[in-house]
Amino acid sequence: MMDAPRTPELTAEKRGNTSSNGTKRRKKKPKINGNTNENSSNGADSSIVEAASECSQTVTPSTSSNGTNGFTHAASTSPKSSPSKHLIQNIVCLVIGIIIGYLGHELHPSESLDETTKIGIFRSVLSKHRRKHKEVASDKASDVPLSAASEEIDRVHPIRHILEGASVFYHVKKQKQAIKGAKRAQKEGTEIEVDWKKWKFGMTDDFQLTSEQANLVKELEQRVVSKAERMRVCPDGGGECREGDKQVASLSGGTNMPGRSFSERVDGVAWGGNNSDSTRWWPRKDAKDPNKMVPGGRLLAGYLKIMHYSLFAKFPHKLCENGCNGEVSVLHTLEWREKYKPWCVTPKMIQYNKSGFIYRRGNSRPGPRKRLEAEKAKDSESLSTEGHALLFYRPGVTTVENPDLYARAMLNAIDSAVEDALVRSKGEIGRFNIIFDCKGFGSKNAPSIANVKLLFRYLQDHFPDRLGVLVVANLGGMAQMLMKMVLPFVTEDVRAKIHVIPNDEEARREMLLQFIDEDKIPTWLGGKDDYEFDAKEYYKNEKCVLKEDEISNFLIDMPYHG
Repeated sequence: MMDAPRTPELTAEKRGNTSSNGTKRRKKKPKINGNTNENSSNGADSSIVEAASECSQTVTPSTSSNGTNGFTHAASTSPKSSPSKHLIQNIVCLVIGIIIGYLGHELHPSESLDETTKIGIFRSVLSKHRRKHKEVASDKASDVPLSAASEEIDRVHPIRHILEGASVFYHVKKQKQAIKGAKRAQKEGTEIEVDWKKWKFGMTDDFQLTSEQANLVKELEQRVVSKAERMRVCPDGGGECREGDKQVASLSGGTNMPGRSFSERVDGVAWGGNNSDSTRWWPRKDAKDPNKMVPGGRLLAGYLKIMHYSLFAKFPHKLCENGCNGEVSVLHTLEWREKYKPWCVTPKMIQYNKSGFIYRRGNSRPGPRKRLEAEKAKDSESLSTEGHALLFYRPGVTTVENPDLYARAMLNAIDSAVEDALVRSKGEIGRFNIIFDCKGFGSKNAPSIANVKLLFRYLQDHFPDRLGVLVVANLGGMAQMLMKMVLPFVTEDVRAKIHVIPNDEEARREMLLQFIDEDKIPTWLGGKDDYEFDAKEYYKNEKCVLKEDEISNFLIDMPYHG
């Protein structure tokens, strides 16, 4: 015969949920930290919280046989502990122990944590968890409204909250260590890690060309010399005239120039007006090796780079809308340099820049190749003297009352920067970086759109591949509008060189230190250079000072830039 099924009453009584007379017993709510738990449905979870709270007393640090950081767990000696509570407690301790051991290994990858450090990390996390519950309990007694959902999640998922606390603790600890390490490295004078992806243009010094590119440079050189000779024509377009009567035809519809030979022309337009081997605008042949170019700032390679190494391109953009041969771009710049003379100043221009809205001072840190060469030669001096020239542009200290003088001051500083970089690098690197300080920049300081387009046309047409990076500091509302005006007129290659640094002083300083030595960063950008601009002192050694009427006819001579 089959046994009669047990009744629910008997089953319940056996489980202790009913009294002998059939009435239901009221289950006592467990207390945690002296407060009654209002959620009777999660009694097991309350044990987890309690077990986690006791872990700091039952855990001892150890090192496993494979060298990883771990924990061994001592059995609880509490007489009230049940086997299920022991199991929960051991699981909690094991999980948290693994996490803390992993975090400790991440914080100290080269060595195992000592016992004091492990216990300190572990107790910090658990004490924050226990303190949180005490604060919640005290808040409940007051009238301060609490998030019931947040409290419920915290009670039901204590392990998750403990692990989240461990994660936050780990990241904060790691961040503090990184800051201390950076300060220690700076104090000890060690090398600061450089983000080469960001600053590659600001510090590049590797000018190696492929064999195909080198062949294009040689071909472009021959084309330029040949085209320059064909440009020497008779005054009235006649077929024959004396050699001394010939003129050089303008490529941009301007006035013709005296018919000098090509070598005479290029020798008169050196960078900064300094006609030395390092600063020649046009590279000369090496007497010892006819197939080798004397370092001259890699002029032709710069033009080919902006033309994507093609001998036919739409460059300069305005002059060659339908495309031109590559030699046109080079000879177009030669004509501009002969007529504009960017290395020259005028008395009015010097007076116009009395506030120092643009000036050259110092240099960036050298790139990886130069650093390696200096380390091999144990030449510490070259590490501080070689690198791109630095230009400081502060439009907020002046107004654009005279666009022509404004442009001349800018172009004179840029030409001077190229010369400075070439002199320091013995003709190898002729680039510059610009620090664009937007402090005080407003509508009264902003040039018109036409002037912005004209200035960028000068830079793109006649200084190809000379800009390292443009670093924008203290960016404000008006400066953002100017950036929106400027960016449509520049190529993608130039846009990649523009970087905006944080307004936070410490973050800005740390970023600048990646490519500029601290003693060359101005104090107004968080550095140590307390230089104050003085126009008379700055321009006292100028090689070329023109009269005002000598530059007034430039737009007649070269209307392309009108």
